[in-house]
Amino acid sequence: MKAMFPTLLLTLLLSIPVQAAPQLQYTESVLSPGEGRLVTVDDYWLLAFSHTYLIRLSPQTVRTGQQLTIEVQRDAQWQQEPFQVEAISIHQDLCRLHARHPSQDGYFPGDTIYLQPCRMK
Repeated sequence: MKAMFPTLLLTLLLSIPVQAAPQLQYTESVLSPGEGRLVTVDDYWLLAFSHTYLIRLSPQTVRTGQQLTIEVQRDAQWQQEPFQVEAISIHQDLCRLHARHPSQDGYFPGDTIYLQPCRMK
């Protein structure tokens, strides 16, 4: 009887439908709230080596391929930094400005700005 329990549990777990992760919808331009979060990834394999910073950006209309100057808050100080927008993805009212285009067959993280609420232009 003990040997049957792990098999039964595994069968039940495999029969539960898994909802697929939402596909990223790409767009050419978005209207942003002017502030958000920058998540930097120091090591692609180890997401534990990521950092999150508050940012401000203008203009509020952002296009793919645009070079932005963003203000990043580090150690209670605001610093200006460049950010090249390689791709823009959107899901509901959350936009992601990607410094590196996500792979078509999986997501390989790079530095990303998260903006919410945000909408397609």
